[in-house]
Amino acid sequence: MVKIIERKIRDVEPLENAILVEGLPGIGHVGRIAAEHIVREFKGEKFLELYCYDFPPQVLVNEDGTVEFMNNEFYIIREPIPMIVVLGNTQALSPIGQYYLAEKLVEIGIKYGAKMTYTLGGFGVGKITDVPKVYAAATSKELAEKLKEYGVEFRKDGGGIVGAAGLMLTFSKLNGIEGVCLMGETPGYLVDPKSARAVLEKFSKIVGFEIDMKELEERAKEMEKFLEKIRKFEEEVMMQQQPKPPSDEDLRYIG
Repeated sequence: MVKIIERKIRDVEPLENAILVEGLPGIGHVGRIAAEHIVREFKGEKFLELYCYDFPPQVLVNEDGTVEFMNNEFYIIREPIPMIVVLGNTQALSPIGQYYLAEKLVEIGIKYGAKMTYTLGGFGVGKITDVPKVYAAATSKELAEKLKEYGVEFRKDGGGIVGAAGLMLTFSKLNGIEGVCLMGETPGYLVDPKSARAVLEKFSKIVGFEIDMKELEERAKEMEKFLEKIRKFEEEVMMQQQPKPPSDEDLRYIG
């Protein structure tokens, strides 16, 4: 058994017909960026922290010399729709830890009124896409059919969803509620606010709320500038690696 410690920050009343939203670190940090944006825009209140004995054995040191603990956090949002959002700076390290943690996250979400689960994440494609597609997976055929109305993609080759984004769907279904995973296309090797924006756009339409995307758009523009620098650097390297055409002086020595 993996030990998990709950630290209550404040007492909150359970919500009615709430949505449990997961945004833990993953590919491109897509889910984490999207979920953090939701919490900031709707002024979510942190009410609970989780500490797990399967988190990385470390603390993070901030610029001001203080330390940040490895944990997961729960935020409650009442408007525009009831949401319980899970954020954090880590996931569990081992398979058994992932299972225990995912089960606990869903149990807490249901305890505070969740009737549906949405996990948000990235779908690594190994390259940069101008307009990231958003892929979906659901715990029932009926739900999958409904998602098609919002223009999400479904993987024809199947595949898996690793970590909390996948396992929380399992434990949601086992506890009698449905779940959806939304994954934005991302290169997989950089923090991707552009993909997070694409995921959040689909999520807000599916669930039914409006949210200001200005901050994510600015972050996406900054990422585009950074990627443009990378492209130019790669082009310069390629040009330098190409053999130079022989000069007239060189040709004199060709017999």
